[in-house]
Amino acid sequence: MAERVSILIPAYNERFFGEALDSALAQRHPDFEIVVCDDSPGEEIERRVASAGSSRIRYVRNASRLGFGGNFTSCLAQARGDLVKFLNDDDRLDPDCLAILAGMMEANPSITLATSRRRVIDENGRVLPPIAATAPVSHVSALVRGRELGDLALCNAMNVIGEPTTVMFRKSHVAADAAGLFRWGGVDYHCLADLSLWLRLLANGFAYYHAAPLSDFRMHEGQEQRGDAIRLDTLDEWLAIAREARRVGFLSTAALVTQAMSALRARILYGGPLERYEPPTRARLERVLAEVDRELSASPG
Repeated sequence: MAERVSILIPAYNERFFGEALDSALAQRHPDFEIVVCDDSPGEEIERRVASAGSSRIRYVRNASRLGFGGNFTSCLAQARGDLVKFLNDDDRLDPDCLAILAGMMEANPSITLATSRRRVIDENGRVLPPIAATAPVSHVSALVRGRELGDLALCNAMNVIGEPTTVMFRKSHVAADAAGLFRWGGVDYHCLADLSLWLRLLANGFAYYHAAPLSDFRMHEGQEQRGDAIRLDTLDEWLAIAREARRVGFLSTAALVTQAMSALRARILYGGPLERYEPPTRARLERVLAEVDRELSASPG
């Protein structure tokens, strides 16, 4: 019998939740549950779950607001399946997503993370051109060493592995910090929260990459994706995650460190000369740039 899969929806945004839930219910895999942890201030998500009328769904209303990391952590704790897949409340799954990824993981216990290509969609569900992060890792489905896939993300300073909706893993392989699922090495990740988890999984096994899209990543105005504050936080987290990743065996050569730091340096300078920024922003960029340059000087490649 197939191992039970848990689709975990840390719900907050009512606008697209119905589409996410419908895509979960449409899965062709025979044995799965859907866990909805509702962190929203209203009742629309609860009403939408009730109207679905499905015995597959377990609905949990958080007694108090848990926030981003807390709600993901709570969802994982609620999962009864061995294999788990998060589903962001504004994304969608292809009907064969669970069947394909779970089938590969069940057939090969050495796989600690299974992912796929993903499509970018807009607020109306229209497919958009790929962005750099969603470009194919491979044009054929492949089994790869986990550390190699992690190095690919680190050396490009880009999450090529996927958002929470894209990835499947085993619950038993995750040892969450007592402070939350996205704390790693003493750092609480937000911008790179998913990558902090993927790297922990990839450090200990193989990854499966499915070359055809199995999920839709929605881009819309309600997301925290733009602005100097988010960009600065992301750069800080890239530096922290690269350092922690090296500690557990990623970026194991000077050449790989140089590639990773050079990619991060390019991201810092992507917006043009630092002088164009307001003093507080420029000061943070200069600090991160100085730390990156120190890493480069210490690891000639």
